[in-house]
Amino acid sequence: MRYRKGTIDVNSADEAILSWVMQCGFVSTEQLWRFLSSDGCRLPRRTFLWRLQRLSEHGLTRRCKMPTIAKESVYAIDALGVAHMMSRGEFCAGVSDHHENGQDGTGILHALDLNDIRWTLQEAGVLRRWRSDTEIRTQNEFTTFGYAKDYDAVVTVRVEDHELEFALEYERMPKAARKYTEIRKAVEAERRVSTFLYLTANFHVLNFVAQFFARSRRRIYFGLLNEFRSEHLNMHVVDPTGVRDGKLGAVLLASEGEE
Repeated sequence: MRYRKGTIDVNSADEAILSWVMQCGFVSTEQLWRFLSSDGCRLPRRTFLWRLQRLSEHGLTRRCKMPTIAKESVYAIDALGVAHMMSRGEFCAGVSDHHENGQDGTGILHALDLNDIRWTLQEAGVLRRWRSDTEIRTQNEFTTFGYAKDYDAVVTVRVEDHELEFALEYERMPKAARKYTEIRKAVEAERRVSTFLYLTANFHVLNFVAQFFARSRRRIYFGLLNEFRSEHLNMHVVDPTGVRDGKLGAVLLASEGEE
């Protein structure tokens, strides 16, 4: 079948690309290639790049301007792409916020690090489910069974014979102190998930953020991103007071036993 010049036929491979781009908020070419391949969409590299360029040319995705430290292209979904994926039943809340947060580059870098966190668990073979912030925001805005906060992700991992869930927050840069007071209240009110993991870019951010949760009775743990990348569930984590610590997998198992 012939299509009019200037139009695009969006097929299942295109929709797989659009779905991953929308889930991630921002995603590099290499990250997108890995996610697609692991999901069973094994396009030839040349075909993948052609489809990605074609989607951008027709306004379904857009190539983002990045800080000079970026080594490869980064993509986000555009308005036409959102409209198309909504018609396919995809989650969509918060997509416009991703675009606004990406204007200065910090939101893009935050999203790329989250993609790396997801890939680390996936490559280690322990990831069972990753609820993206887009899915979480949609659930929070449009259902009566949402979470108390728009987390960066809600993650389910396999530890021994158990599937264990935790809310993930990644702090690349610290927020204002008053913001953490609001976050702590939300965490204290959370009923859908009982364990929380904060990954931070460095020890100084970890120390700054942890102090706001020192009096919390919830199971909140802190760790460093670089250690997570190399050790994943074997990484060292610590609670806000520094009293309880251990490997992430063991801590998650112990938390399940306390419920």
